[in-house]
Amino acid sequence: MSVIVSFFKLPVKDKIVILEALFWLILIRLMIWIFPFDLVQKRVQKITSHYTSDNKHIVSLPRLRLIMGMAARYVPRATCLVQALAGYILFSRYGHIIFIKIGVSNENGEFEAHAWLEKDGNVVLGESKKNFKTILDID
Repeated sequence: MSVIVSFFKLPVKDKIVILEALFWLILIRLMIWIFPFDLVQKRVQKITSHYTSDNKHIVSLPRLRLIMGMAARYVPRATCLVQALAGYILFSRYGHIIFIKIGVSNENGEFEAHAWLEKDGNVVLGESKKNFKTILDID
């Protein structure tokens, strides 16, 4: 079954959330490409500050996580940072209080950075088998 046919078979609520996820992933990807990270970070925080708890938990965390994963497959270079920033907006939009974590790892002499989302100390988006040391918390 094609992606488009599958999309049209979804409930309206899921279609809206998928389109929102795609919008935020594309916008954040472009912003990361064009602007310095601190400017993108401030803009993301400003966007989420406008969301209230009126929409609290209309979409569950597992459903949002699944939708972000599906949408990210269709956005070129939707890195963990892009997904974490876009996910932060989307999860906040639906009333979930989450935190962006950015960390580094130097296992086996190989430096690597990673971004993920956490709620109550649990990873909700961007889990990794590696042990990353958090260097930046964004709430």
